Amino acid sequence: MLARIDRCVGHVFRAIPIACLAALFVLLLVNVVARSFSLASFPWFDEVVQGLFAWMVFTGAAALWREKDHFAVDWLPLALTGRPAQMLHILLALLSICFLAAMTWYGFGLARSARALTPILEMPVSLFYAAIPLSGAVMLACSLADLVRLITTSPARPEVSA
Repeated sequence: MLARIDRCVGHVFRAIPIACLAALFVLLLVNVVARSFSLASFPWFDEVVQGLFAWMVFTGAAALWREKDHFAVDWLPLALTGRPAQMLHILLALLSICFLAAMTWYGFGLARSARALTPILEMPVSLFYAAIPLSGAVMLACSLADLVRLITTSPARPEVSA
């Protein structure tokens, strides 16, 4: 059951940034064409771009984090073996958990306390900020699962690269 939920979350967190990027591409294309031929002006353009970009960045980061496809400098973890390698991976997982917990906590506070509306569309800015704690919670859950795997794995060869 957990594997099915994980796969579903993975698909959703891959689809959101793809959809946001596609929407950004279309909006930019329409805006450039409309301005080039003096057809129309879209005063709401910046607001929508800001929201789409926020969701694309944070959900994309969560998708990469979940699948461990993000950039990582791994020369030291690859150079170590046995118990030192496992201890380094555990330390890196703990540091990630601390950062992601703070990001999720403060992101939730930011999204909850934001009362502003966008000037043209009057959309709540908290909708843009909601991407931070949501993505942070997904990355935090993945990091906690990785930490459990690291602790329960034999020190000879850790399965997870932090």
